[in-house]
Amino acid sequence: MIITLPSVLSDGMVIGKKANIWGWASPNQSIRAEFLNKTYETSCDLSGRFELTLLAEEFGGPHVLKIEDITLTDVFVGRVWLCGGQSNMETPLSRSRFSLGAFIKDDKRIRVFQAEKGMNFERPQKNVAGKWQTAEGEFLDNMYGVPYFFARSLLEQNGDIAIGLVCVPAGGTPLESWLPEEIIRGYPEIYERLTPLKMPGFIDSTTSAHEKNSQLWQNALNSSDLGLEQSWFSQDYDDSDWDTRVLLDPTGSPSYGSLWLRRTFELEKTGGDVFLNFGRVENSVKVFINGTEILHVTYSYPPCFCKIPNELLNDGKNTIALRIVGEDVRPQLIPGKEYALYHSEGVIDFTQGEWKWKTGAETEKFLGSLFFYNRPCGVYNFMLAPLLGYSVDGLLWYQGESNTDRPHGYKALFAEFAEHMRENFGKNLPIIFTQIANYVDPYSYDSVGGFSSPGAYVAVLREQQRQCLQIPNTAMAVTIDCGEYNDIHPVDKKSVGDRLALHARRMVYGEKIVSDGPIFNNVRYLSDSQKIVIEFKNGVGLWAKNGHPTLMILYKDGLVRSVFAAIRGETLEAPIGATAPRAVRFCWADCPTVPIYNAYGLPASPFEEVIKEMG
Repeated sequence: MIITLPSVLSDGMVIGKKANIWGWASPNQSIRAEFLNKTYETSCDLSGRFELTLLAEEFGGPHVLKIEDITLTDVFVGRVWLCGGQSNMETPLSRSRFSLGAFIKDDKRIRVFQAEKGMNFERPQKNVAGKWQTAEGEFLDNMYGVPYFFARSLLEQNGDIAIGLVCVPAGGTPLESWLPEEIIRGYPEIYERLTPLKMPGFIDSTTSAHEKNSQLWQNALNSSDLGLEQSWFSQDYDDSDWDTRVLLDPTGSPSYGSLWLRRTFELEKTGGDVFLNFGRVENSVKVFINGTEILHVTYSYPPCFCKIPNELLNDGKNTIALRIVGEDVRPQLIPGKEYALYHSEGVIDFTQGEWKWKTGAETEKFLGSLFFYNRPCGVYNFMLAPLLGYSVDGLLWYQGESNTDRPHGYKALFAEFAEHMRENFGKNLPIIFTQIANYVDPYSYDSVGGFSSPGAYVAVLREQQRQCLQIPNTAMAVTIDCGEYNDIHPVDKKSVGDRLALHARRMVYGEKIVSDGPIFNNVRYLSDSQKIVIEFKNGVGLWAKNGHPTLMILYKDGLVRSVFAAIRGETLEAPIGATAPRAVRFCWADCPTVPIYNAYGLPASPFEEVIKEMG
């Protein structure tokens, strides 16, 4: 008998006390399984698929599961969480290692199944590649940060129970990428983005044309790029005819093309580790130390960080050189990030002092990268559909950044998503999602309308997420203070994981704890005293960080005013005058500067609410 199991059913897996398993054999074939001294029997349906539900009375392991002639070992009964979303859920621990390394440790109690990334626009797949691994050794740096810190936080309170993390995130994916075609058909404006992808040869021909255009652009860049013709990055290169400036000064840089920077620095070699933290660039960069390439970041979002091999460094004078390439934006370094070299004797701050610089090539703008992950249904079919039905305790979701350009329909889509997840993972499935963090897009300029008004898109998306709390058995981790104003991928994944874990402890583990920050409850306009009063739940110990809370007051005539609010116990109060307001907004910006917290150190969500007039 030939039996096939999905990849998620394999050695080292974590299953719940009531665990659904499945596989494939011949139609009508009898299937027998043994687990924890119990025998289970079933038969395949006409398609050859079988399903069984295993029962365990206690958490623990390792155990052995036998399914006919297949033996799975090192199986644990524990808590299992499905972790999905886009790049902030996918960000690996390696990016947090420098700042959060003290909190990152091997932990064999955490077992992870990270699904292979991919797309299928034709139909849902039956299986997705992946394997169970423990949060140890070389794998740890590649493990996703938010799930790791979530699990570590749970283990602080429930240390004897293994945690299984079934991870299915993919960067750059809007919510519609995670929905099946039968749901997307109900949204014509979204469905039309899927239709051409189902045409034979469309993806191949589009990819081929893009690769051709990309090669032409690269050829135009390289044909006049001094860095490809001379050893400009070496220590003895004569850069006396180059211009001089500080590192972050963009003056004279080409609009698109390549930019070179060089400087020398003094270092006393002691044999200790040396690290380079070189912020973030638009769009790509190569970094050389004494003529040897030590770092190549190929697109805008990853941090430029690496350990420098000690043998590449000289005792005394050294040279660092950069080649930055901008395809659709100016080749530049992002201000506000750290650009420094760390060694045993201290830190060299490269934003101080002079650099030599020169334009290598100025080109036309390269219009657009080819990216299909943001199209409807693709990652759902490839990554998520094969895992539907695996028994989990709840869903962790961190996604939304890729819906900020069209935020108003997010709540409706998320309600569809939640219902579909519960049809496949259980009708009472706890869903804990992350409200997107504070961040300002430095390239939000619209050539027609100018800069978008503060929060015009991002704040609306956060409000849509807040309204998703109307869906039963959901919770939201507010992260308005966990971001970095100049980086859509902040390194602080620990705070996010910790806040998600608080909700899990209350919703699933049954702990009587406060897991929410101040939750908006009511707003009133008191006409006799000409002020508004905002009331919160969980507002005990209300306090503001970085100054006075600011409210945005909207009036019926279109006037908008910003006013300072005072904290009065568990409320905010603000005098606004005799004219009755229409609505109030709090933290209504891409990157609000004054969040408010309760006594538990948890922040309030941004919000927009209609105001009721009271006498």
